Amino acid sequence: MSIEDKELIEARFGPLWSGKTEISFQGGVRTLRDVKHALDLTGEDVMSIDLHELPGGTFAFRFYDGDDRRIVVLVCDADGGILEEFRAHIAEWLGELYYESGALAYDADAMLHLLRKKSEEDGVSAGADRC
Repeated sequence: MSIEDKELIEARFGPLWSGKTEISFQGGVRTLRDVKHALDLTGEDVMSIDLHELPGGTFAFRFYDGDDRRIVVLVCDADGGILEEFRAHIAEWLGELYYESGALAYDADAMLHLLRKKSEEDGVSAGADRC
């Protein structure tokens, strides 16, 4: 784990939940749920955070991978092909709260709830719907 991974993600894509809940993708407006399914990320432990439109018709999809317990960013081309991937452990955002969570660390819903709550306490609006 590296705090540099978290810093890279936030420097490039902003704080968690600072992106959009829908973007133009594959010929129409797509929601977090649409993009998640288009990228075949259908596991129950994959929880959407936000989307970012990037230059050149590319976009970023940020989500929590509960199986890996990491925040993931996939940068994709207009066809949904993955160009880049960034990962940082959720403990980089939650700090001691992660280590105090015990068995809840294995519950993706609980971790995302803690992350949203901490983000709101830090002054970031956590408005994107989980899907």
